[in-house]
Amino acid sequence: MSLSSYQLGRQSEDWVVQHLEQAGWHILARNFRGRRGEIDVVARQGAVVVFVEIKSSQHKPPLEALQARQIGRVRAAAQEFLQKARVSLESEMRFDVFRVWGHPVQWEHLQDAF
Repeated sequence: MSLSSYQLGRQSEDWVVQHLEQAGWHILARNFRGRRGEIDVVARQGAVVVFVEIKSSQHKPPLEALQARQIGRVRAAAQEFLQKARVSLESEMRFDVFRVWGHPVQWEHLQDAF
């Protein structure tokens, strides 16, 4: 049975969040939507605020890369999140991408992707 793209995305996001929590990360937000963009997951790994984008595919690793326009929206949303959450704009932060595919789940974590 094939999942809709929404179901696949949601399932992948749930898996990534579970993985991050098991690794000791603290989840700050899921599906943060700002005026200028959105972010799948915002987490804290130690002192670092990590903005996580998740790309998923049914059977093979997702090949699509984040385009410059999408990266700009994610960065703008990150700034908005930091302001709304009253996190210092001087905080150390990074942008990670998770590629998730297949059954059983396979994944790749790209740290500091952009």
